[in-house]
Amino acid sequence: MKKVIKQLLCLASIASVVAGAVYFFKKKSDEEGDEFDEDFDDEDFDLDNDLKSVSDREYVSLNTGAQAAEKAEETAKEAKEKVKDTIEDAAGTVADEAEKAAEKAEEVIEDVADTAKKKASDVTEEAKDAAGAAKEKAAEAVKNAADKAEDIADAVEEKTKKTLKALKGKAEAVKEKVRGVTEE
Repeated sequence: MKKVIKQLLCLASIASVVAGAVYFFKKKSDEEGDEFDEDFDDEDFDLDNDLKSVSDREYVSLNTGAQAAEKAEETAKEAKEKVKDTIEDAAGTVADEAEKAAEKAEEVIEDVADTAKKKASDVTEEAKDAAGAAKEKAAEAVKNAADKAEDIADAVEEKTKKTLKALKGKAEAVKEKVRGVTEE
């Protein structure tokens, strides 16, 4: 029973970890997808109204190769930090979910143990009642057997007395015949 409970707890913990990880990554991918979709939402523009006059326009200087490499390196570092933070958040979430699952499993085990104790108590009471009833039936059976044995003993005694009387009567008859034979 303990082995089964341990296996169930292990399975529940693993399932919680997997569910937490899937939930976390699904949530993160949905958030990233939403940010990406927002970039393309406002593509409607009118060139005549959106463009400023030539004198009001500002121009952006082009990046050199070194500046582009620095920018790419910074972007890569930021992405690395975001991935690291995401993994740490996922690990924390998974650990929290596993702890919650373990607590829930512990509560279930306590409930099962309490139920088993109550059932054992009920069975013990039923066994006591059955033992009492069996004791009463056994006592009644012994009394009935004793009564029958007494009745049999009385019947045997009565038959024995009748047999003795019959034998005495025959013995008397035999004595009379023997006297009759001896007197002749």
